[in-house]
Amino acid sequence: MTKVYWLCSWYPNGDDPYTGDFVQRHAQAVSAYQAIDVIYVHKNNKGNAGVQVSNPNDKLQEWIYQNPVKSNRLFSKWAGLIRYYIIHQHHITKYGKPDVVHVQIPIKAGVIAMLWKWRYGIPYVVTEHYGIYNDRQEDHFKTRNFLYRWLTRWVIKNANALTTVSDSLGKEMNDWVMQKPYTVIPNVVDTALFRYAPHTPKNRFRFLHVSNMIPLKNVDGILQAAALLKANHIDFTLHFIGNGDNHYPALAQQMNLADRVTFLGVLPYPSVASHMSDADALIIFSDTESQSCVVLESLCSGRPAIVTRVGGVQELINESNGLKVDARDVEGLANAMKTMIKNYHQYSLPHIAQEAHNKYTYDAVAKIFIELYQWVLSPKRKTSYH
Repeated sequence: MTKVYWLCSWYPNGDDPYTGDFVQRHAQAVSAYQAIDVIYVHKNNKGNAGVQVSNPNDKLQEWIYQNPVKSNRLFSKWAGLIRYYIIHQHHITKYGKPDVVHVQIPIKAGVIAMLWKWRYGIPYVVTEHYGIYNDRQEDHFKTRNFLYRWLTRWVIKNANALTTVSDSLGKEMNDWVMQKPYTVIPNVVDTALFRYAPHTPKNRFRFLHVSNMIPLKNVDGILQAAALLKANHIDFTLHFIGNGDNHYPALAQQMNLADRVTFLGVLPYPSVASHMSDADALIIFSDTESQSCVVLESLCSGRPAIVTRVGGVQELINESNGLKVDARDVEGLANAMKTMIKNYHQYSLPHIAQEAHNKYTYDAVAKIFIELYQWVLSPKRKTSYH
């Protein structure tokens, strides 16, 4: 049987169970067909070392190593990088070489894969999720230091295959990093949770927003659009799920939206799925998105979405499953919300769910990755995988 290691630059861990959770869902999907060892080395600022090993299922083994970093001094950073390499090298020495390595997010795990390819001849695949290859994000790729940019280019150049979660992200990487053929393989949705439920009409149309509520998500703009809608005497409610601070409830109070807006905080996945089914439509008003797991979840739940015309999120929406507006266009968002309420009866919610189910289930996405591994390991493979 093929032996596959996943080297992850992001992955859920004891300090943050949400970082890279989309990578974990990819791993859970693929492990239905292929045994996987996930290796993630977590920078631990508390100075703790050690490893936690877990088996979510009989084909998925997660190795979460702790890399202690006791200060931000240059010596400590370099010591941390050396330990990062030693931890990976210890794993491959003790548990054996894989047939193929799958890198999730190029830096910094991709550097290990590149070194293993040079030393042992192990091919590797890179999957990119990170939407930093455009100037809409303040801390974008071109603002990173020379070493980061140089290593990213080398990791991508030496990869046997590159996959991205959206076509937009692949094109941006070709523009900003280097020309490299890529395959779009989307994020996955746990359709055991996010699945179609019949729509129950409510007294008030309910919009939902789910995010980490960082500035790029433009929660302020959503509230401004809600205020415009209320000023036009349109009845609705708006629920927010995510780890926003006290700035947003206070802002909603100032805008006289207390009777329309509810902040639910951070919720576990089953609760998010329940609120998704209870909602009528999703709003994502981001400045940039490499794709958007929450939009996929909304569509699999059979709920249309209003999104911005940016990055990979705009590729998910068409006239049958939602509306698109320009980023930062508050008035445009308010008009789209009004249109969504007025024309909601025109959407076929079961059709929205079925279309999304065909594309974003664990099974559908896993089969693409398995075919990619087979291509990488084939001695008669073509120049690039498509």
